Amino acid sequence: MHDVFVCHASEDKGQIARPLAEGLRSSGLIVWYDEFSLKLGDSLRESIDKGLADSRFGIVVLSHHFFSKSWPQAELNGLFAIETAGGGKKIIPIWHEITKAEIIKYSPILADRVAVTTNIGLDAVLERVLDTIDTDRQHKAGKGRVVSVTPTSVRLYSGKWQVQTPITVTNLGNSPAYSVVLKILVHGQKVTASSLEVETDPQALPLEAAIGHITVSADLLRLNCSSRDGQQIVMLILHTAPAKSSRTIFIKGTIPVDSSADVAVVDVDERPQEFLTKDGELALMFKPTEDLTLNGVSLKMRRQI
Repeated sequence: MHDVFVCHASEDKGQIARPLAEGLRSSGLIVWYDEFSLKLGDSLRESIDKGLADSRFGIVVLSHHFFSKSWPQAELNGLFAIETAGGGKKIIPIWHEITKAEIIKYSPILADRVAVTTNIGLDAVLERVLDTIDTDRQHKAGKGRVVSVTPTSVRLYSGKWQVQTPITVTNLGNSPAYSVVLKILVHGQKVTASSLEVETDPQALPLEAAIGHITVSADLLRLNCSSRDGQQIVMLILHTAPAKSSRTIFIKGTIPVDSSADVAVVDVDERPQEFLTKDGELALMFKPTEDLTLNGVSLKMRRQI
């Protein structure tokens, strides 16, 4: 059983089909893509028919090249037939160097489908496809890494009950992900970013530095922020998410009013964050992904005995 079948014209391989298929496969999905799935001596027709029938979703790269070829359109017809018979959503359209007006001329039915365009960039396309296939997670792609988070919405306080929720951050790729930035957007009257309690699982190899008699951990950097319109936001920077593994962050509200938070991964890097020390001073470099007012910074510290 395949998670996804990639339907495309051969002219669109280099720009979109191949890198998208590789990104999906490195994210842990089972992908039917001709360069991955066809072997010397295979029956082309039988292999494609089996790939179409056995795939949960079909990605269709729509372009002028696609509509000029009969074979990709035959694959699309097969996906339509399977979708109609199954009664569920199966086709994920991607518009590549083509407009809605142009697609209408080829196929009004396809033009009416919600689609993603490659104008937003390959990483954003990959994120949208992964979000569609795995609706329980939100995905962030960048620098050859893909990181997901679930759940994407949590309660902080409900009635008289304080709520603690584990947030799972997963590196789906084969290489470590660094400086994984989580944005926690707080909803609740008079609930401030600083009022949230946040804990993380221990890093396998602690990232620490000694400042005098104090040991400081760089594993989790917390920034309490506010937006221009006053929204309370916690930015969490997780130093390392090891390859093909998950980290857990626990979030809990402390102010006894009904409140909740939205959680999303907003950035990821390929290089470790630098941990700088000099003459009893410590510095961590961080570039925010949006315009925010910084109200407080915190790191884990302990006194050496």
